[in-house]
Amino acid sequence: MPRPVLGYVLGVELTALLAVAGTLFLPHERIGGDGLGLAAALIALGMLSAEMTRGVERMRRQFADAPHVNMTSVWTMAAALLVPPALAAAVTVVLYLHLWWRSWRDAAGMHAFRVVFSACVVILSCTVVALLTTVLPGGGIPGFARPEGLFSIIAIIAVYWLVNSALVAMVICLSRGERSIRRLAGAWSENSLEIATLCVGVLVAALALWRPWLVVLVLPPLYVLHRSVLVRQLEYAATTDHKTGLLNASSWHSLAATEFERARRNGTEISVLMVDLDHFKHVNDELGHLVGDQVLRAVADLMRAEVRRYDLCGRFGGEEFVVLLPETGVAGAAEVAERIRVAIREHRMDEAAVGERAARLRLTVSIGAAACPQAGESVEDVLLAADNALFAAKSAGRDKVLSVGLP
Repeated sequence: MPRPVLGYVLGVELTALLAVAGTLFLPHERIGGDGLGLAAALIALGMLSAEMTRGVERMRRQFADAPHVNMTSVWTMAAALLVPPALAAAVTVVLYLHLWWRSWRDAAGMHAFRVVFSACVVILSCTVVALLTTVLPGGGIPGFARPEGLFSIIAIIAVYWLVNSALVAMVICLSRGERSIRRLAGAWSENSLEIATLCVGVLVAALALWRPWLVVLVLPPLYVLHRSVLVRQLEYAATTDHKTGLLNASSWHSLAATEFERARRNGTEISVLMVDLDHFKHVNDELGHLVGDQVLRAVADLMRAEVRRYDLCGRFGGEEFVVLLPETGVAGAAEVAERIRVAIREHRMDEAAVGERAARLRLTVSIGAAACPQAGESVEDVLLAADNALFAAKSAGRDKVLSVGLP
């Protein structure tokens, strides 16, 4: 590990250890028989849930686009609300050890030190939540029986999620040099899954105090949720280019055909941009393929930032990208292409992520634009016209935008 990353990881782990040790000296955090029984029950339920979903979790881990969200938060959140922080830490350690041994041990890149760091992040989140319950109205789950206690519950879930997300985002920032909020925080789908598991954890804590035997009814919904998340991950893996996060060529073409059909029915224009990264072979040859992959990701992010949410961005192959712009004529497409060209030309790679030599890169793209119906009626016709315009832009000196039908 680079020294800043190593220092941060060890700092988080030491902080988690000191935080748990410190709570042992708080007078109201004495560990009694009831706490031990609740902790043992949560460990048993968590391990049972992990065994039920073991095969699903292994596949999810394989297809995960970090940060990976597992369902352990259900039991760690319940532990943070029901037992002293030291016991919540014990619940976390046992469940993460079990997950690593049974599901993650053979996963590529899932080394033991990653599990230790993840467990320490959860321990810190649980400790902060436990301390928060001492100052919120009601003083914990027993006091949330009144409707106004809902605001305290929302605050607890938000704090747990924020602490967890911030600690993980920082290690990603230090290790990969990422600055994009989207890449640091992860996709909304992953964050919404984490929030959902925390909500279930609060319900588990409430049931444990009200009707403990009903907690087992949480297990079947968790199993179904786990499987549905795996299906979504598999769909994402099948349709997405893993280097850039854009649509892959086949998925883009399928969605583009649907949009062309809609445009024909509604009598609206639709445009296509073909974008090619200039001199990309020199980047791979001189700086290596790892830097080349970071360049592709940077270009993909810049393209996404310059188009609308419902425009379709895809990686067509190699250093070539494609953008579909519904309800946009060739003049509007040329304006979007120019914004993309300028954004990429003005972009500077992060020196901390790619090194001094790569940070001096001056990226440029050549772009061809064409629209339906002027350039043709089908996806293939408009793609061919945009591709011809792209070759003309490269022949004219690169770093240019040329459009079919515009001077």
